[in-house]
Amino acid sequence: MKSIKTVTKIMLGTLMLGTAATAEPNLPPPIGDMVKIEKIAGPAGAFVAKENFPKDYFLIPKNLPYLVGMTLYDSSSSKLGLSQKQIDAILKVKEDLMSKAVKKALVIKKLELDMMQQISFKHKSQKVTELYPRVDEIAKLRAELTKIHLECIEKVKAVLTPEQFEEMLDYGVVNMF
Repeated sequence: MKSIKTVTKIMLGTLMLGTAATAEPNLPPPIGDMVKIEKIAGPAGAFVAKENFPKDYFLIPKNLPYLVGMTLYDSSSSKLGLSQKQIDAILKVKEDLMSKAVKKALVIKKLELDMMQQISFKHKSQKVTELYPRVDEIAKLRAELTKIHLECIEKVKAVLTPEQFEEMLDYGVVNMF
């Protein structure tokens, strides 16, 4: 006999799969924005297989949510029932903070690429201890960039009702089970 927990997981999984097929994003993915940002970012460094700019330059690139994407572009975001006023407010947050984030990430990337040039392509290069101040500067800038991300999270949450926020967590949190 299957446990209640297993049956519940199966039922929830089936329900999620059934509703995922009918869910749609609030807005289509911003392909034009992504192309523009890729162009601004320029080529990735020599040791990077694929760059996710500007996210790769955050101090915490993986363990904080990207609420603009979750509320507007996620395939289930229409479940939130956002009003046009809310969508416009989130787009305004994106517009205000994205340009700040891109500028800061470009500075970080330049510093990192300069350091890469200094240490990686010559057998005899400067002592690594001479690079420590640059590492500290990069860490400070990454922290500032992450604070922009945190500000974005706070501002998007302020646009959502508690119920919309909970709904977003329902479809946005990975590996719930």
